[in-house]
Amino acid sequence: MQEKCIFFYFFPYLFARVKKKVYLCTIFTIMNKTMKNNNDMKKSILILTTMAALVFFGCKESPYISSPGDGEITKNDTMPSIADPDPTPDPAGVAIPEGTINVNEAVKIGMNLPASDKDNKYPTEKEYYIKGWVSRFNDEERSKSDFESKFAQYGNDYVYLKARNDGKGTKEFYCYRILGKNGAPLPDHDALQIGDFVVIKCQILKFGSSTVENHGTCAIYSSSNVHFNEVFPPFPGCPEPGEGEISVNRAKEISDSIGAGKTTSESYKIRGVVVSVNDKTLSNYGNMTFNISSDGDVTATCYRLFYKSANNKFTNLNQVMTGDTVLVNAKIQNYNGTCEPVQGFIEQSTNPNF
Repeated sequence: MQEKCIFFYFFPYLFARVKKKVYLCTIFTIMNKTMKNNNDMKKSILILTTMAALVFFGCKESPYISSPGDGEITKNDTMPSIADPDPTPDPAGVAIPEGTINVNEAVKIGMNLPASDKDNKYPTEKEYYIKGWVSRFNDEERSKSDFESKFAQYGNDYVYLKARNDGKGTKEFYCYRILGKNGAPLPDHDALQIGDFVVIKCQILKFGSSTVENHGTCAIYSSSNVHFNEVFPPFPGCPEPGEGEISVNRAKEISDSIGAGKTTSESYKIRGVVVSVNDKTLSNYGNMTFNISSDGDVTATCYRLFYKSANNKFTNLNQVMTGDTVLVNAKIQNYNGTCEPVQGFIEQSTNPNF
């Protein structure tokens, strides 16, 4: 009778700790045998105590094992214990550069970076091509009173990408102020649609403890959306900088070295080829914003530059066109990681309308 009382005393704890039926059956068998064949109360208590200790301290939860394609889980990841489903296969007919990573892979890279805030940024050194599907817009940003005016000026938007086109999965990549093809402005704020497949190019940053987003310019490289699937001609190449000139790559190095929000005190002559044009500032200010590159990869955004000399206004959009080789004379600004030649003008151009 006393032994049975001891059994029922331990039973709730054993049941709560043991989750495998085989363990539970084994314990029932051993305990039943002990109560029938062992008349020594002390031995019964010793056996029961030993079994309880094994269950309480010897049985541990199995570790989380990632599913195929989910990648390794590190201590810095904030992923749920259930793996996201595999990415949706890429659609046909969209140009995807070699080495492009999906949203899940981008989030994994970002979550292993130090946390950034408004004043301290810790992005990846390199830019990545990232592919994914537009899952939603940032409605909070879009509902602000100045969204329309800023869109009219800059042509950028705020969207989230996932690795699947059905919205499933927990990992999202936030495209903060995404631009169109090769950094050109979005034609309108309805151009991007939920369900669009896009390949973007940007540096990766973790903002706060859990948001993985772009650092600096986030531009669409290609897309299933016809607005952004235009086939651009191959990069024509850029002449080497002459004496007293620098390349776009060197301008980017200078921008990175001065830090976000800073501008150089001196002006530089930067040689590059125009890869996209933002025409939104011409009508209001008489200046032009456009992107240039020296190698077809690294770009700089020439922000509101003038024509031939400081404050001399452009008169026509055809004075700056994709494919022009230009020499800009400007200071270099780091705008949230983006290299921006500012407070300057185009000094030379191969454009026949220049």
